[in-house]
Amino acid sequence: MSSLPRLTEPSGKAAELFRDLPAGKVQCTACARLCQLGEGQVGLCGVRGVVGGKLYLLVYGRVMAGHIDPIEKKPVVHFKPGSKILSMATSGCNWLCRYCIAPGTPVLTDRGVMSIDQIYSSSGSSDEIVFPDSIRVISHTGHWRFVDKAFRHRYRGKMLRVRPFYLPELRCTPNHGLLVADKKSGEPVKRRADQARAGDYLMVPRAKATLVSPNLDVAMVLTSAMDELMGDAHDARLDFDDCHVRFSRSKGTGLPRTLELNEDFGELLGLYAAEGSSIRASNRPNSWTLCLSFGTHEADLIGRAEELLVRIFGVHPRRVTQGLVTRVTVGSSELGALFAYTMGSDCYSKKVPDFVLLNTSTPIRSGFLRGYMRGDGFKTKNGKQSWIGTTSVSQGLTLGVWYLMFRQGLAPRFYVSNNPPAYEIEGRVVNRHNDYMTRVLTASDSENVGRATKIIETENGWLVPIRTIRSEDYEGDVYNLEVEEDHTYTACFVAVSNCQNYDISQRRKFEGVEAAPEDMVSKALAYGCEGMAYTYNQPTIFMEYARDVGRIARSKGLFNIFVSNGYDTPETVAMMDDFLDCVTVDFKGSGETKFVRSYIGIPNADPIFQSLLETKRRGKVHIEITDLVVPGVGDSLEAASNMCRWVYDNLGPDTPVHFLRFHPDYKMMDLPPTPVETLERHVAVGRKAGLNYVYIGNVPGHRDESTYCPGCGSVLIRRYGYEILEDALDNKSRCVSCGYKTPIVGPLSKSASGDRFVPVIS
Repeated sequence: MSSLPRLTEPSGKAAELFRDLPAGKVQCTACARLCQLGEGQVGLCGVRGVVGGKLYLLVYGRVMAGHIDPIEKKPVVHFKPGSKILSMATSGCNWLCRYCIAPGTPVLTDRGVMSIDQIYSSSGSSDEIVFPDSIRVISHTGHWRFVDKAFRHRYRGKMLRVRPFYLPELRCTPNHGLLVADKKSGEPVKRRADQARAGDYLMVPRAKATLVSPNLDVAMVLTSAMDELMGDAHDARLDFDDCHVRFSRSKGTGLPRTLELNEDFGELLGLYAAEGSSIRASNRPNSWTLCLSFGTHEADLIGRAEELLVRIFGVHPRRVTQGLVTRVTVGSSELGALFAYTMGSDCYSKKVPDFVLLNTSTPIRSGFLRGYMRGDGFKTKNGKQSWIGTTSVSQGLTLGVWYLMFRQGLAPRFYVSNNPPAYEIEGRVVNRHNDYMTRVLTASDSENVGRATKIIETENGWLVPIRTIRSEDYEGDVYNLEVEEDHTYTACFVAVSNCQNYDISQRRKFEGVEAAPEDMVSKALAYGCEGMAYTYNQPTIFMEYARDVGRIARSKGLFNIFVSNGYDTPETVAMMDDFLDCVTVDFKGSGETKFVRSYIGIPNADPIFQSLLETKRRGKVHIEITDLVVPGVGDSLEAASNMCRWVYDNLGPDTPVHFLRFHPDYKMMDLPPTPVETLERHVAVGRKAGLNYVYIGNVPGHRDESTYCPGCGSVLIRRYGYEILEDALDNKSRCVSCGYKTPIVGPLSKSASGDRFVPVIS
């Protein structure tokens, strides 16, 4: 299923490619994913879903892209050469993106520590691509960069659990990019997570600049807090004078308009993080009380809290003792709202305030840690080792405390105790949250204390070694960000790569320009096209729409081409008979199993080969093969040889095979373009397998772009990119030099010399 909201209303048009299953489920047969969908669910492609027990093609009549192209761009070179075609696509994709982060992963932002799914949700949208409002993250360079986009989609496959020493565990997909640093130079290099190893160093960036002023603007904070905290107190407002700010109905003088962010203030904030809460009166929405709770034996802390409240805020705290608990309370709406908004109102929502977490001032960080450790810290001893630590049910608070400790030069460990969500005590069911802990070694006879020797400090940050990497199965939503300029951010405080160039093939939202089948054919005819191409994403996921366009196109004398990944079913291949004339099936990495599992998210390429066999058997569609050669990960000559021999044995020696050059784009920016020499070796492998027509693509000017006569070796069609420079075929596709009959369908089109690049829909 996708991460789209559940469907409640029909959209698009009822689909035809499906099977009914027991228990009211429907199995979609538009591609070899064969998604089994219940009511309201959407398939992995994002554009086929069930409403009222019926499967719908949600993007029927909605076109995301339309462009006038040369047919050679598909690439198709043995069918109607030189033709001008209209390329079209809906949104959706049945391949998987595998470069993402698990939900709940903490990211350091200018609003404090936020989980990556919170950044996504902050947009207020549930689209797969969203645009967070002015959130900045720290990049691997230490600069604060804006998040341009956030992404969410469904993922099923392996998830890696990367556990560095000291830091929280990072959970990401195997191909997500990590910034792995060289131990000597400290320079980070992007590496896939599944290529990282225990002992490799990850980078914790050092902020180049502070986002925090030396003073807290209390008036601005309370103004920001009004909508969030005041609820139904519609008449609540703030009154200002030169020195103070107060709620309009408060009886006191209010709070100072600005506060110095010094060590004492930090200590009071730390005490609140450990022992405090802010309570809003249920019957008085404009009334808040600040409360700090201590054991009656903690006389020093009680006195210190009262002293700090008086000195910093000029308020008069009240002390109340009940049994073994002493509470220091202040009935100040301004003070309660200030602490609730900046730090959270209870133990579950607590966090380190942004103006402390991001502050470059050592005194306020030291003060906060001192107050928090005095209020909620613990000490343990095991033999000759001694530890200090903290425990909280708030993950955000513990992560913030960890980061402050780390920046203070310590080496805190971060732990999670995953507790049962509920347990029984004396017949009562009690809910329980997880516990989040930090620990710092303070004494040992076997290793240095404080900043551990495993951490290397550099000018740009700190290098922390990976302790373990484990793999687990996962199914659920995953997230990623696109970040301006540096294209990196921190996940679990270590630098990771972001997502770039999220194009239409990965958009699983049913959107686009409304266009009935006859509208698309009319556009093609208006531009003088000779055919239609269904491309950019996998056409079979919008098969019923493509079929309806294709039937009309054929009736008007236009031919139809699929640019397909071939991951089809017998049902889709059978439907092609109604309208399809040509298909170019796009392998990647020669269909080698390890590659397709890692980069496409399918178990193997068997369904692609089966679809080709069925298409060939039916004998109604011209077939060409492309293979994207990806350097280092999808360029195996053995795999290419296996694929070429299969093509020779099953499709015939005259089947064109195109080896395409990879260019870094989208989510594979870390790999170089394919070396031309690699492509030439692949061509040699294809010819050795007995194939008569083997091409190189995406290398304009290379001799293997052109078609040569198997009979005499002369040039039949000379190409430069998508341009045809020379043609030596007669009107029956025979070589004019030796008369060899080629399998090329149709003579050279008159359109070959015209303008064949025109945007129509974008």
